[in-house]
This record gives sequence, structure tokens and C-alpha cells, in this order.
Amino acid sequence: MMKIDRRSLLSSAALAFAAPWPALAQTAPAPAPAVMSLLHARAKTALSGVWRYILDPYDVAARKPRQRRSFWLDERETPGGPLIEYEWSSAPEITLPCDWNTAIPELMWYDGPVYFHRVFQAEARPGLRRHLVFEAVNYRAAVWLNGEEIATHEGGFTPFSVDVTDALRAGDNWIVVRADSRHHPAGLPSVDFDWKNYGGVTRPIWLVETPDTYIEDAFVRLEGEAIRVDMRLAGAAPGGQAVRIAAPELGLILRGRTDAEGRAALTARAPQRLRLWSPERPTLYDVALSAGADVVHEQIGFRRIETRGRTLLLNGEALFLRGVAMHEETIGENPTRAVSEADAIALLETAKALGCNFVRLAHYPHAAHVARAADRLGVLLWAEIPVYWEDVAYGDPTTLALARAMMTELVVRDRNRASVILWSVANETPPTPARTGFLRTVIDDVRRLDPTRLVTAALDKNVDIGGARDGDSRISVQDELGADLDVIAMNQYEAWYSRRSPGDIFDEVTFSTVYDKPLVMSEFGADALAGHRGARSERWTEDYQAWLFEETLRCVDRDGFAGVCPWLLKDFRSPRRWHGRFQQMWNRKGVISERGVRKQAFDVLRAYYQRKAGG
Repeated sequence: MMKIDRRSLLSSAALAFAAPWPALAQTAPAPAPAVMSLLHARAKTALSGVWRYILDPYDVAARKPRQRRSFWLDERETPGGPLIEYEWSSAPEITLPCDWNTAIPELMWYDGPVYFHRVFQAEARPGLRRHLVFEAVNYRAAVWLNGEEIATHEGGFTPFSVDVTDALRAGDNWIVVRADSRHHPAGLPSVDFDWKNYGGVTRPIWLVETPDTYIEDAFVRLEGEAIRVDMRLAGAAPGGQAVRIAAPELGLILRGRTDAEGRAALTARAPQRLRLWSPERPTLYDVALSAGADVVHEQIGFRRIETRGRTLLLNGEALFLRGVAMHEETIGENPTRAVSEADAIALLETAKALGCNFVRLAHYPHAAHVARAADRLGVLLWAEIPVYWEDVAYGDPTTLALARAMMTELVVRDRNRASVILWSVANETPPTPARTGFLRTVIDDVRRLDPTRLVTAALDKNVDIGGARDGDSRISVQDELGADLDVIAMNQYEAWYSRRSPGDIFDEVTFSTVYDKPLVMSEFGADALAGHRGARSERWTEDYQAWLFEETLRCVDRDGFAGVCPWLLKDFRSPRRWHGRFQQMWNRKGVISERGVRKQAFDVLRAYYQRKAGG
């Protein structure tokens, strides 16, 4: 029987899937595997490249599994007789990672299951363990190795891994992945969301090698005046192992031994020579983590992020977030969800050209290399999970379990990244008791997993201030969830999704919160088609968008915000944007077009950020 990696950072109940799907095999599916947080530092073989694929638009294989359509089988090894209705050797080819919507033009609007297959070679490797790692599959995944189901996972933006040491064969092995892009009422996000649902294996696939006993996770950070490291070993003998952490440039060495569960906690006073990471000076140190035969290297930045009243502090100094939001979608005529490291750097560099020191990664976890690039470039990040809008099943325990799993996978993956300063648990959610209890549970998880960062959520304004209607002048955040957050974030599209229009006096508008905490304008903006010009009072023009930016930014300065994050960097695909002349299934609120053409609002925002930076 194949050995399955059943370790998890949450209980089995907490990792239950958000909703059942049809049986894909005769045996029970494997539980969702844990995150391999040090993936980027590991010896690994890429399984990206050319795969074969089969569409199953009626979901027949899952609903009515029979041998002639059991796509997890291979025609070279089919117990009981030959396959009849398919063969992998003649199936069409596709290059992974990708989203099938842009890779195959005919599938632009396909939403459903696709099966992927490839053959790869493996050698006998005594004394080593092998792990199959997927950085992201959207939305639900099932994985078979040599015809046996080894893993299932729900969530289109976080990684999962499975130990396949005992399942690999010497020589040919075949792997089949089912990616089902369909969302459902108990999923995250649910069935209504404002971006293109790109389906597929959208991030790399790896076969990773580790020693028989290996470092499964390590959390390295600065807390107060101390450097702390929490390590967790896994494999054959995780308990009682000597561990060592070294940062040669700092002259720092920490030693310890794991407990019976394979955990070790080490602490040392921060060296005086330590240079703190900041956007102006993004200093990274090579940190070697050792346990027996396993040695991995992390590039770590050390910094402090905290609040004092309504002020944000980075390394003890007041910080104003000069931000912009962005979706994970490449710049170009036919943008894709499969954002390479080079693509991610291009997006971040565009934000830096805008004058940003901060980017909101909306509305789901972006690829791991985004945060690593931001560490090097000196860009602060907001990272969030897709608990999005009112359609989430806040009263469903399986949905809560899914949110907790997603948040855990994100936090454990990225908590060594100095650039990440804010964990966001939600965006524009209704202030109901069910929602509040749901999010408080997720917030508690975040604080246990990472006590060094701030927690936020993008909240809606209250609309009952003195009987005020939507679009009236007194705009305040009073959501009771604010009591549980470190930073209050407000989304408000004044003069776009409100009654206010050009010519109205923005000086009459006030933004506030009842909480004595930093307030960030996490979204505002207006749609503008690049190149479409007109009067500043004419919607859909660059001129109107620029006017709205000017007016809103004046309010941001006046009302004591700790940061601002317009919506958004780049126009992106969204099937719920229907305007035939100006949108055509694109959200046009970017300060650049999908091709990278700058709109007037880009210059307005850049000039504002230059003033805020003292330039």
C-alpha cells in the first residue's frame, strides 16, 4: 500500500473538503497533505512541460466511473482489458503550468474538469524520500500515480504535497491530475466573484527529494530584540535530532534538539550588526537550517511591523502605505493566470515605477515567487484568502474548515517573507453574526501561526450613520470585526458606486472609523478605457478616472489615513463586466491597460506618491 503523507497543520475535521464531489476511485481519497514550506530551497525535478489532456465536460468519469473512461489509468497497464473510449498516447498536448483558457483559445470560457497525463522517469534512491508537490491547481484537484489515487485538494491558489517514496517505480511512472475549475456554494470563493476563473495546473509541479528525516517547516523571524526559529522535522526519525541554524554574515549560530514530535524552538539575542529590512534597504541574510543530513538555505529579512494608535510603524518609524492592488494576471494582449517569476517582477516593477512601497495581492494567494521577489525589490505586501463577498456559506462548518486550511497553507508558505506585513482574512463581507464568528476563528488561527504580523480585512462602510444613505457624506467603518483586527481597511468607490457625481464637492465627504487603529483606504477607483478621452465629468474616460483619483487622495490626506491602495494596477478579465463599449468582460479600473498602456490616473497617483515620499 502506498505511503501517504498524512501530516497536517490542522485537524482532520478542519481539512475536510468544502463539499463532496463524486467518487473518483473505489478507495477513500487521501486527506489534504501539509505544505512543504521550504520548497524553493529543495533539490527537485520539474514535472512541468508537455502533458496530454482530456476534457470531460459532462463529468462522466467522476459520476459514472468505468474502466473505459477511467482517465487515471494508462493503456499500457489496464487490469481487466484494454481501454475503449480513450488512450493517452493520442490525446492532445498542452504545456504545464498554464491555464487552459488562454493556452487553448477554444477553451476561453470552459469551466469544468480536465484530466492531464504524463510519464516520467524515477530511479531507486535508497535513504531518500520523494515528494510530489503542486504549487496550485484551480479549483479542485485529484492526483493519481500509476493508477492509484494519492491526493485530493480544494483551493485554487495554495500548494499541496504528498510523500510518494513508496509508490514510485524504478523506470516509467505515470501521473494523472484532474483539475475541476467549477466553484460551488460551499467553496472559496463561492459562485460569484469579480475575476476570470482560470482553470488548470497554473503553477509548477515538482518531484522533490529530501533525506529520510527532513526539515518539513522552519519559521525564522525577529520578535522584539530576539531572533526566534521554530523548526519541525518529519520522516523516519524526527524526534531527538540535533538542529542548527547559522547566519554567517551575522555571526549567529543557534543549536538545539527536537522533542518527541520533531519540534524545536530556538532563540538568540539579535546581533548588533543586524540591518533591518525595509523598502528603502531590503537587506536579506543567508540562513542555513540543518538537521542531520538535511541542510536548506533561506534568504531572510528581519524587520518589525506594529501599530501605535492610528499609526503604522515599520522598524519603529511611522509608515504610510503608498499602495496599489493587483490581480495575478500577466501584462499583455492575452494575459494568463500562469504568472512566471519574470512576469511577477514586471508587475512589481510597474508598481515601484508608480511610486509604491506596498502592493495588495488581491483577492487570493498569489504565487510563492511573488513574495520572494518582493523581498528582493523592497515591496511591502498584503496577502489574503478568497473569503469574498456575501455569498460565502458562513454557517457551513465545511466552508469554515476550508478557509482555515487555505489560511494555514498561505501563512506557513510565506511567513518567512519580510515583505509580507498584512494577513487579510476577507474582502467586503456582510457584518452578520455568522460571518463574524467565522472570521474570528480564522483570525485566531493566524495569530497562533504567526504572532509577528498584522491582521486585517477589507471592510465595507457603514450606511446607517445618522440615517445616511449610500453615497451620503459621512462614511465610517463601524463593523464589529474591527475589534479583532490590527488594521482597519475600507473599500469605498465614491463617485463611482455611489450617488455622488462630478461637480459634487468632495470636501463634504468624510472618512472615519470608530476604532483607534490605523485606517487604510484599501480600494477606490473608476473604470476608464485606455485612450478614451473626454470631459472630466464623463464616465469611462481617463479624465474622469484622474479627477476621481485627485478628489479621493485629497480626502485621504485630510482624514488621517495610514495608507491608500487604489483599485488597481492593471485592467483584468472579469466575466461579470458586461458593458459593450467600455468593458467587454474586462474590469477597466487599472491605472494601466491590460497591455501596459498608462492612463492619466497613473501620473496622478505617481505625483501624489512622490509628494508623500518627500521626493
